[in-house]
Amino acid sequence: MRKVMSHLADLVAGIRGSRTDDVEQVKHRLLARPSREDVLNGFRLILGREPEDERAISAHMLIPSVAELRQVLLASEEFQGKYKVMHPGTEAHPSLSMGRRTIVFIHLQKTGGTSLRVMLEKQFPADRRCPVLEDKLHLLSIAELAQYDFFAGHFDRSSLRFIPRENIKTVALFREPRARLISLYRFLRSHPVGDEFTDNYLIRLASESSAEEFFERPELRHYSAVNNHYLIALGSSFSWFDQNRASLSQEKLSQLLHDAKLQIRSLTAIGITEQFEKSAALICKSLDLIPVASIEAAHVTDKFPEKDSRFRRVDPVTMTPRLAGAIEDLIAYDDELYGFAKSEFEQRLIELQVETSTLKE
Repeated sequence: MRKVMSHLADLVAGIRGSRTDDVEQVKHRLLARPSREDVLNGFRLILGREPEDERAISAHMLIPSVAELRQVLLASEEFQGKYKVMHPGTEAHPSLSMGRRTIVFIHLQKTGGTSLRVMLEKQFPADRRCPVLEDKLHLLSIAELAQYDFFAGHFDRSSLRFIPRENIKTVALFREPRARLISLYRFLRSHPVGDEFTDNYLIRLASESSAEEFFERPELRHYSAVNNHYLIALGSSFSWFDQNRASLSQEKLSQLLHDAKLQIRSLTAIGITEQFEKSAALICKSLDLIPVASIEAAHVTDKFPEKDSRFRRVDPVTMTPRLAGAIEDLIAYDDELYGFAKSEFEQRLIELQVETSTLKE
């Protein structure tokens, strides 16, 4: 029996020693400078994507240790935006910030809005910019939302109700609807069909379809990013559309069109993609922001392959009669809303020019 107990004691001691060695090895690995594989795994596991390019990988390999690499990624604005709802709220009472100046950029998809967002956000401290860029403001508490003065994302008009401020200035940028849909198709088609995009149906469909084939698919009528996007974003909400798209009557669509026009007219600032420089000047004036000397184009589809070799170059798309027919119903209401927004923009531009001329006199 003594021999058995002695053998068992030696075995337990060996296991403990092995565990100690493993722990020490892990600690040592965390203190080592990150390898290329560490950087790739960090991006994939923490941010849910691949690094932008080789420069990004090289830059993160210069971080002193794997432990610090992890902290850098966890503290990044991108991670905070994606997983903000996981953090307990410790913010001040929302009533203390109700009167602060607040700007909300309703970023309508594929209108050149990323360039405008970058321009606008530079005028706010980093800790006053809401990191949530998708239509998920409802997942944050009122106290969390009250921290921020600048919001920019693919929001719909319902998102404005969640922000606890007394006076919210709003801005939106509009693009000719046919050009917007072609830009959306090229954007999707440029993406790889694997990795973090594996489950994205629209990317897979665009990858294997011509523009005509893509927009002829009946199921695209179920996507608010495709089907009369302006109407849904400004006339109601994306979630409402998802629940009611199968039973939309002509009367209800007409009501959405009316409500969307009211929303456009109520915007503090309006921009037109095809007149981007004039739009930027008008927007800054309308929002009482400092005018910018130049605007850098951001998130441009044709430049994706330069930053990430997984993306592919996409040929320009020509508007054929077949393609025009395929997207006709997808822009029926957006066409009218674009014309309405353009008229409103031109009227405000004239008023600004008159005001400027009067001040010079």
